[in-house]
Amino acid sequence: MCGRYTVRDTQAVQREYGAVIKPSYNVAPSQDVLVVTDKAETMKWHYSPAWAKEPMNLINARSETLKEKPSFKMVKRCLIVADGWFEWLRDGDIKQPYFFHMNNSLFTFAGIYTEYRGIKGCAVITKEANEMLSKIHNRMPVMLKHNEGRDWLNGKDVYSSSLSERIEYYQVSTVVNSPSNNIPECIKPLEFPSAVDDCADVTSGYDRKIP
Repeated sequence: MCGRYTVRDTQAVQREYGAVIKPSYNVAPSQDVLVVTDKAETMKWHYSPAWAKEPMNLINARSETLKEKPSFKMVKRCLIVADGWFEWLRDGDIKQPYFFHMNNSLFTFAGIYTEYRGIKGCAVITKEANEMLSKIHNRMPVMLKHNEGRDWLNGKDVYSSSLSERIEYYQVSTVVNSPSNNIPECIKPLEFPSAVDDCADVTSGYDRKIP
């Protein structure tokens, strides 16, 4: 699951996509986010199929069932611009947030979008986490390089990228738990992080809900 992410390097965003944005250290569902279709534009980060009687407000879509679920029929494709994301590791009643990044470089998530009641909304495509990231969570967003992103937009199913092997992560403060906190402290490493047990079943009992 990807429930929060960051877009901090505004100069890189402007160079790459010609878009002027404010830095965000805690992008949350339902907010306006920068995406790329045949152009750079903003959409709501929540997805509802056009036929739904009530909003579904989905934020993620599993790559494994993307072509099977009725909710994702006749979707359009997009790329969601990011430079990091957060996951929470549950240990009993405690949920410890972690920040994932690729040397703080800009990248894109594979995404889908549709228009619901006149408003465009998008969702992040996810897949099973690789061995390293699965210590924290069993799912991860599909990350794409430039050429892979073009292929995705052109209809090719691209769910694997070497970018996934370049991800680093560290523990951060629970200040990120509140969507109202959009500050650099959201990505500041904890001074005294707790150890991660490589043998722990980190997905057991995890409800995948946003804290």
